[in-house]
Amino acid sequence: MGGVPSPSRGTARKGVIVGTFIHAYRWGWQIRGDERGYVEKVKQYKAKGIDFFTLERSPSIQDGIGEGIYTSMKVGNSLLPPDGIGQLLLLSLRSLKAAVRRYPSRPLAIYAYNQDIENVWTGFLLKILLGAPLVIIYHQIRPAAFVPFRKGVADRLRRRFHPARAVLRSLLPALNRYAATHADIHIALSEATRGDIRKYLGIEECVVIGNGLDTLKFRPLDLPKEYDAVFLGRLAQQKGVDILLQAWKVVTQQKAGSQLILLGGGEPEDVSVYKRMATNLDLERSVAFAGFVGDEELVRLLNSSKLFVFPSRQEGFAQAVSQAMGCGLCCILSDIPSLKEIYGAAAAFFPVNQPDLLAEKIAELLEDDDERSKLAGRARPLALGFSWEVTVSRELDQLRHALAMRKGESKLEGPVPPQTFQAVR
Repeated sequence: MGGVPSPSRGTARKGVIVGTFIHAYRWGWQIRGDERGYVEKVKQYKAKGIDFFTLERSPSIQDGIGEGIYTSMKVGNSLLPPDGIGQLLLLSLRSLKAAVRRYPSRPLAIYAYNQDIENVWTGFLLKILLGAPLVIIYHQIRPAAFVPFRKGVADRLRRRFHPARAVLRSLLPALNRYAATHADIHIALSEATRGDIRKYLGIEECVVIGNGLDTLKFRPLDLPKEYDAVFLGRLAQQKGVDILLQAWKVVTQQKAGSQLILLGGGEPEDVSVYKRMATNLDLERSVAFAGFVGDEELVRLLNSSKLFVFPSRQEGFAQAVSQAMGCGLCCILSDIPSLKEIYGAAAAFFPVNQPDLLAEKIAELLEDDDERSKLAGRARPLALGFSWEVTVSRELDQLRHALAMRKGESKLEGPVPPQTFQAVR
């Protein structure tokens, strides 16, 4: 098999990683940071001599992007997330069949690219079957997805679930927890996420590595400002779109004609909810729903706005923010721990779930050109510190160490000493 190659470009092919990347998103409809990050990281692994075989649903995300960067192993289009043990078992069987058929020998690692059960549990099974270390990349933790079995059953019985249903509904989070706690390498995108991993999973040996950014693509352009503010992200409750629309109503009352554009796709029912909300708030002429846009248009629209507003309720890293900062935008963010940790030096913040205070901050920065320019001037330098190449190099350090531990060649116990993620300067 050979060892993990050193971080240098142009190296010969040195091994294969099997990625579990089973998701329901597709290019042209909506895409999360998970999908973009996976593609960008696989490019870097490929440049370092490591090929990826990826378990995923159809259509492949790389097909939408138009870049053939990994070998796709389709697992069908099972319901996601699995709604019961039967659906999880079916997905597991399809995944194991696809993986063993396409890559039956031992890979360097199994790479679960988020904490969702369809990826973690499948990765755990492949770890056992193929004898390779399991790496989990944690974006953010939803505590309900990792509840221990006994606690889950007890909680449901207190809520008057039928005993059989209480048992069945408690199985998935218990299996997810079991699989996660038996991984070999735990990597978080932020200190906030690492804290949640310790709190809800009891895992101490976790390193923070962060994410990268293509700063050649996401860059400042000298364009007229067509919009007062822009939002980028999935139109979903997690992202605080409802908070933004309520705040924007206040902004338009104070400054008539203010224009907001929302960039990003979403589930059709969610999009309909927010469009109805905009109508009920009499914002049809003040809010544009652009939907999903390709990267070239995305960069243009970001650069056509005075402010970037991101009122999210929960994040691990928030690539949308790094992309906006790459374009040199003044950013207003909710004051959740991960956003303050990563972007605190270059953004303005408001208390999460407080639309009136968000409206106040938006109005303040729209009126104060100097302060807006000052924050915008900090954004691009911070974004330049995010590197996909360095991110992958740090992941490879963890993998090398894990492989050495397996062979008894490492003098260190546990992972490479944890480090707080810092952008490369």
